[in-house]
Amino acid sequence: MSSATRTLSFGGATAWGRNLAAPVRDFLATETGGAFVMLAATVVALAWANAAPSSYESVWHTQLAVRLGHDGIATDLRHWVNQGLMTVFFLVIGLEAKRELDLGELRERRRIAIPAAAAVCGIAVPIAIYEAFNAGGAGAHGWGAAMSTDTAFALGILALLTPRAAVRLRVFLLSFSVVDDLCALVVIATVYTKLAQRRALARARRAMEAYQQRERHLRVVGDE
Repeated sequence: MSSATRTLSFGGATAWGRNLAAPVRDFLATETGGAFVMLAATVVALAWANAAPSSYESVWHTQLAVRLGHDGIATDLRHWVNQGLMTVFFLVIGLEAKRELDLGELRERRRIAIPAAAAVCGIAVPIAIYEAFNAGGAGAHGWGAAMSTDTAFALGILALLTPRAAVRLRVFLLSFSVVDDLCALVVIATVYTKLAQRRALARARRAMEAYQQRERHLRVVGDE
């Protein structure tokens, strides 16, 4: 056996390491793996927040900064999660919904009617229950907090409780969540916002118009 062959045979990961790494990669690549991680993180956070609330809050107030030269962004971990990671999460949800609208189960637009109606009911019923207990009180104006569905937990529970083949159930819940979140964003922007950033809204509108023009152009090219 040559020295080159001996080097190759002993290089890289061992068979035990490869056999261990493959299931871990497969687990983390599936939605079930992500749902388990989210559930575990929730349990740890609840236990930590109740056992040592001061240290739990201090962690969320830890400052994290990203700088390039003299410019940069600095805020605490709570804002990085709420305004950073959640933005990416809803971007992924929106892209998946767009894929279902163009290529998947929602290509027939009449199929959107049932999830949209369910989302409207899922908004109206929690608000009615909230106002039944808080009408006329100091918290009556907080009805907007009761209307939104936790999309991440809903999809995580769906991944845990249903088989991967339950495509229609997933699409239904995804459509329901998208409509619910859009309504919640409209309420936040119109009811709970004191000062609207008109320039930011104008830039967002121009970006949407450019995106729609690109979509129309791609459809025309595809038809040709």
